[in-house]
Amino acid sequence: MQDLLSLTNLLITLALIAGAFAAYHYGFARTADEVKARVISVMQHEIDTLKDRLAALEKENLRLSQIIGAIRLALQQRGLHITIDGELVCIHDQSGGCSQTSRIIAQAAPAPAASTADSAATAAHHRHEEV
Repeated sequence: MQDLLSLTNLLITLALIAGAFAAYHYGFARTADEVKARVISVMQHEIDTLKDRLAALEKENLRLSQIIGAIRLALQQRGLHITIDGELVCIHDQSGGCSQTSRIIAQAAPAPAASTADSAATAAHHRHEEV
């Protein structure tokens, strides 16, 4: 009879250990899933924010390109032609001579109010145009 009680006690102890291990594993997996879901949610929000910012910057870039085009057209009608080659901007008069040459200088940390001017300099830096 005592062997039967010892065997039962051993089986109950092993069952408790197995149950505790299963509960720990389940709790750990559930916690990991919750953390993963929160991280995915935060990252999705960040992606949405970046998409909105990209769309706003594309609109601003288009607007600045249109402004540059209007300025170039107005100057061309007055006999001045502008050439933008990387960081170098040349203004040619009707005789064909380069009357003014300037280099675009990138600023280290643009202020929010000055971002429009910096965007124009950056946009001009990335293209080579001639009217």
